[in-house]
Amino acid sequence: MDEVNEKLVKGVCLKKFPNDWEVNVVELISLWQANVSNPIWHPFKTEFLDGKLQEVIDKGDSKLKKLRSVCGEEVYKTVADALLELNDYNSSGRKANLKEVIKYMIEELKTLKSYFPPELWNFNEGRKASLKEVIKNMIEEFKTLKPLKRRR
Repeated sequence: MDEVNEKLVKGVCLKKFPNDWEVNVVELISLWQANVSNPIWHPFKTEFLDGKLQEVIDKGDSKLKKLRSVCGEEVYKTVADALLELNDYNSSGRKANLKEVIKYMIEELKTLKSYFPPELWNFNEGRKASLKEVIKNMIEEFKTLKPLKRRR
């Protein structure tokens, strides 16, 4: 219950990746098991089914779309089943606290390369440059520029 079916994933990886299927199986299972148990990720939407308001898998979710296109319908189905089981039988286990939400948001923001400004780097010592080093380097650069003649 609430786990990705490893046998099914192994079978699909053996068909799709005959050369290095063992590595792909381990990566896929660990990635999707982590996604399924991640309380922040909530790929559900509420719909009326049979006159009742129920949570169903959101087929428009980007992670699930990518899984379906890369691995096929069988792996998508096993992940969706694990999500539904976890949501039905242990929905309190998927509730996130504020600390987890903030941590998840920071990790997602780190993936956006253009959001964070570039860091200044001390290549000689292989570390981030301190503010003092940056200012010192800027002063040296200004000194090397040719002085402009002053106009009177």
